[in-house]
Amino acid sequence: MGDTMRNEKKNSKKKKSAAFVAAGVIGLATAGGAYAYWASLGGGTGTATTSTGASNVFAVTGNVANAMFPGDTAQTVTATVKNNGTENYKLQAVKAYVTTDKQGCDGSNYKINTVAAPTSASDAVAISVTQADLAPSGTTTGTFTMQFNNKDEDQNACKGAAVTLHYIAS
Repeated sequence: MGDTMRNEKKNSKKKKSAAFVAAGVIGLATAGGAYAYWASLGGGTGTATTSTGASNVFAVTGNVANAMFPGDTAQTVTATVKNNGTENYKLQAVKAYVTTDKQGCDGSNYKINTVAAPTSASDAVAISVTQADLAPSGTTTGTFTMQFNNKDEDQNACKGAAVTLHYIAS
């Protein structure tokens, strides 16, 4: 009877081992199936828009501090450019020209950066300014000099003139 019992225990262990091996093989086969997939391609479309932007978003300010007169010295002017837009805008350049409120006294009676100031937008002269990508309300500055252009002629028409610096920013 002892041998029979031992043989039954052996057979029982073999059956358990075979069952575990079978379960493992089935588990691996099932797990392998879980990682299978199909490869494919696809496509589609989407939409987006960009804003139209705005014109005249740059506001430029800069004044000559003291009254100008024949024989005066050049004054440094700081022009401040501000982005009044609601989006970023890149400042490329700033130009300036001069007009006055007196007949017989025009922008050429003044100098910008040591040369006679232009009198119209089409002839505006570039002033030194750092190009910048300006965020809304962002600013940058540029400098130039301005003085009275002491011509060899009667310039009485310029006495008491209100001089306007016109800036063009792009």
